[in-house]
Amino acid sequence: MRHLLSCFSFIIYLCALPADAQPSQQRPYRFAPIPMASEAQMTRTYLPFLSYLEQETGEAFELSYFASYQDLLDAFTAGEVDLAYLGPLPYVVLRQQSDAVEPLVQLLDQQGNSQYTCAIVKFLGPPEHHNSSRKVALTQPLSTCGYLAMETYFSRLGKSLEDTDIQYSFTGNHEQVALKVILGQFDLGSMKTRIAQRYQHLGLRVIDQTAPVPGFLLVANRHTLPTETADRIRSRLLALQPLSSETDRRTVQSWSHNLRYGATPVELSPYDLIAEQWQQIRADLLSEVHTHD
Repeated sequence: MRHLLSCFSFIIYLCALPADAQPSQQRPYRFAPIPMASEAQMTRTYLPFLSYLEQETGEAFELSYFASYQDLLDAFTAGEVDLAYLGPLPYVVLRQQSDAVEPLVQLLDQQGNSQYTCAIVKFLGPPEHHNSSRKVALTQPLSTCGYLAMETYFSRLGKSLEDTDIQYSFTGNHEQVALKVILGQFDLGSMKTRIAQRYQHLGLRVIDQTAPVPGFLLVANRHTLPTETADRIRSRLLALQPLSSETDRRTVQSWSHNLRYGATPVELSPYDLIAEQWQQIRADLLSEVHTHD
């Protein structure tokens, strides 16, 4: 009874507080990165980043893992994700789904570049084109380095992923593409070039690369993450200079490779080209379906 009375008294106390003195956060803010690796690896490398955000903002954050890109985008649209790490294609698709998308920063790689390329890979052998390849490993339907990259590659060869002699499968993430191609389960795969390079010692070979595409983004949900918190995250990440400051390098050394090299302000116009390419592929597929009908 004493415990119940204490709880009741505490509730009355909270209700009596001025609005600006009451707790501002009903639950931890949820951060969701697109699934480029296993859940265990992502948990290990993203939690230190969330600890940093908590230290800098005074708010609580938690990691939300989604095995599917589309599930992540749907959760964001439903207000169940407050902060997300997205590639260019997931970003432009989410932008079409929701008016809550607020780009905060564009992430850099270890050379200080904000752009990156996608690689077409195969196992061993000379770096030649394989027109006869039958089995193709892709990451996910909404991955920039998945269907979009491979279809662009095939179109230059006068072919398409939708040709009857091609079989393609979505493996879930970039690591799985690499491993399944190395194991001989697929003839070709498409993935982020930087990740493909980690598997060169196992015989994975890059036979082609896309043109540079705009980099990965950290985006906020303006419907659920307060503007002050989003602005604080943006300013702190832009202030970090891990490629030139030893102090900042130590700060980020345990973070995911996707986040630890610094950030730059977002330039939105390059993402429009990704949107146009994706729309064209979708239009071509729709036209092909109608032709077969």
